[in-house]
Amino acid sequence: MSSPLRASRLRLALGLSGAVAGLAVAFFLLPDASQQLAQKLKAKREAELNRNQQVQRLQELQQLADRIQRGRETLADLEARLPKGSAGELQWNLSNTLHALAKKHNLRLQSVKYGLPSREGGRGTNLEAVDVEFVALGVYANHKAFMHDLEGSGLPFAVRDGRLEESPEGARLNIVLRAFRKATAPEREEGEA
Repeated sequence: MSSPLRASRLRLALGLSGAVAGLAVAFFLLPDASQQLAQKLKAKREAELNRNQQVQRLQELQQLADRIQRGRETLADLEARLPKGSAGELQWNLSNTLHALAKKHNLRLQSVKYGLPSREGGRGTNLEAVDVEFVALGVYANHKAFMHDLEGSGLPFAVRDGRLEESPEGARLNIVLRAFRKATAPEREEGEA
């Protein structure tokens, strides 16, 4: 009988030591494994968030690069279409267009004045600008159609200033245009080789 009792005690001791080992694992190793798993999951979420932010930033930079490229192409196209003749030829074309459109829209042009050609931009550029100031008298609807046709005329200009006023003679449109042309070559300054 002592043998089965001894075997039972041995089984009980082994069972208790196994239970103690299991409790030790449960108290010491499982929380650490759980904490490591939580850290790994947190690191994964942060990595995914960082990757998504970088992908979004890359897309924004690509859109910016595309806009810059389109802007360069537009500027190159605009520069290629700029007239290369003299300032007098540019003034002549502007004058003909202004008078033709004024006649077409029943407007009366007054005091068309041309400024002197001036260099635009920094040193070494070959872009030249001429200011054109004029007053057109007539009906508002005619002024609107006149300006639309002037914008669609293909002339290289920008509206620098404009005012529409009421006068005894009708609507009075005061406009200052800045017309551009490509000069033949930039002038060299002294000391440049």
